Amino acid sequence: MRVPSRPARLNQQRGRPGAATISAVGQGSNTIPTARFRRFRDLPLFWKLLVPFFTLMLILGVVGAFLIVRDLSLRAKTALDEDVARRSLDTRSLIHDRELSLLEAANLAANLQGMPQAVSRRDAQTSARLLQSVLALKSDLTLVVAADQRGVGVVEFRRTSAGGGAERRSGTHWESAPFVRELLRDPSGKKTSGILRVDGRPVLAIASPICSEAPACASVGIAIAGIDADFLVRDALVKVQPPRSAALGIIVYDKSGAQLAASGLRPAAASLPTVTDASVTLLGRAGTHRVETLYAPLDVQGRRIGTLAVSIRADPAFSSVNGTGVRLGLFLLAAMAGVVAIGALLSRGILAQLRPLVETNRALGSGDLSARVPVLGGDELGEVAHGVNQMAEQLQASIETLESRVEQRTQEVQRLLQDRTEFFASLSHELRTPLAVILSQAELLKDKSVRRRPDGVREIISDSARQLLALVNEILELARAEVGAIELRLEELSLPQAIRPLRGTIEGLTRAAGLKLSVDVPRTLPPIKADPDRLREVLLNLVDNAVKYTPPGGSVRLAAAARNGKVTVSVADSGTGIPAEVGDRVFEPFFRVPGSKPHGGQASSGLGLALTKRLVEAHGGEVWFESDPDRGSTFHFTIPSARRRARTRR
Repeated sequence: MRVPSRPARLNQQRGRPGAATISAVGQGSNTIPTARFRRFRDLPLFWKLLVPFFTLMLILGVVGAFLIVRDLSLRAKTALDEDVARRSLDTRSLIHDRELSLLEAANLAANLQGMPQAVSRRDAQTSARLLQSVLALKSDLTLVVAADQRGVGVVEFRRTSAGGGAERRSGTHWESAPFVRELLRDPSGKKTSGILRVDGRPVLAIASPICSEAPACASVGIAIAGIDADFLVRDALVKVQPPRSAALGIIVYDKSGAQLAASGLRPAAASLPTVTDASVTLLGRAGTHRVETLYAPLDVQGRRIGTLAVSIRADPAFSSVNGTGVRLGLFLLAAMAGVVAIGALLSRGILAQLRPLVETNRALGSGDLSARVPVLGGDELGEVAHGVNQMAEQLQASIETLESRVEQRTQEVQRLLQDRTEFFASLSHELRTPLAVILSQAELLKDKSVRRRPDGVREIISDSARQLLALVNEILELARAEVGAIELRLEELSLPQAIRPLRGTIEGLTRAAGLKLSVDVPRTLPPIKADPDRLREVLLNLVDNAVKYTPPGGSVRLAAAARNGKVTVSVADSGTGIPAEVGDRVFEPFFRVPGSKPHGGQASSGLGLALTKRLVEAHGGEVWFESDPDRGSTFHFTIPSARRRARTRR
């Protein structure tokens, strides 16, 4: 890998001024690649300074205006709710007063002296004379009736207007009204109330029994007193609504939701809300006006006869809010204009100090490394100018050392390429040996003399195939470890108990190699969290490695101890040792210490230590070794204790 000389690099920089500066000062890694910021990045510095201030002011102004207007709107809505609730309460109070007046009129008509006898005899003249006294006392009554036990009117008086003359009639069948029919059927004579249709007009009426002169009430007929619902609503509107104001409306609905009477504001037609014991408030429109309507139950004599709706204009309540919103908007525009003006002045002052920086930057980009920025002050821009000067000086020094660093990197790349070549050569060699044995033994099977007794050949082929399969499995395990795909089945284990089943295998390995074995694993070790199969693989790999590189008559020692919330396992041997310059390369796949060979011609794939390191690290531990060429090597690895993991989770 060749590096262009300094003149060539400067010529390349001159070919693209500006970009060379970015690459020289190391700003290329700080650029924002996102497309959405590209336009802002390309804006002149004046707008880069101004846009954030303007945006911040706009956001704060809009949020502040929204919060203020919302607070004022909530207050206006609360005041409006209180106003419509008060007027609804006043309206119901007026209707209650009319209810008491009707009750008094019905009682008076039913209890007039001589009324029971006149109704019993169907004496219309006497009944009319008596009812006229009721009309004289109650000038606002629309209807007064005296009817017999069947609900047929003996005499009736109807008014077309309050205080006007009364028209006398008779013979009307009032039992068609549900509340009248209920009174006729009730032997106790309890008063009832409801809505009647008189000449097509809705009338609020109360019916009272006419009792004969006896200790208990023996009903001989009924008396009905009623008032026009339209008159009732108009009268209530006049008394509840402020003088010279058309900002109120009252509507009465029957139990089916049909409109009985209305006066004043009338909201646009909409489905009547369900009103139980509590009131319901809705916003709507009446013509060009916004109105708020409170729907409340309408009760007479404790009986639900319909729904009372009281509407009030909402525009006056929110007019101040609208005015405040307009004023806030104007103030926000003025504030943003002020920010633009102040930002423009500040930007010009800053740009006056930045121009020398830009010019020096361009000079450096064109290859003039002697260019320097004049330091005009001790503020941040002065610090930037001083920093640019230091950067230019460092750049000159860096160019001189760049070639040596590139040379070092080139050597590292070449070493990596060599390591890769050695890796594939070792892999090919390890795979070729068992394959060659399998092929040679397969060729022997063609010989008739061998085919008569093929057991030995089959055993050799089987052993070589198992060796090949084990090597492939180790390579696959190592590949999984490299990409972090090792699967662990963690359990809480006791290390002494986990080693006990391996004792026979370890003793067999050391005995076959003529080595002495010592095991020092205290029973008092804390439990560990590990995969039992993977832990077995790690232990066997380390013991097998110690056995291979320890000459006969040597020793292998397996020990464990608890330190700092971890359990440290050590496998020591008295073998040939590992040179200090090798370092951690022993954990690289297929690496063998130069000049060292396994004793007794044992096979070694060079993957055991590499796989051991990955398995230990997957458990959250670490592995290292200590070696003395004259005394042997000791490999250590740690496994976190189960108690420490539990405390960490808590």
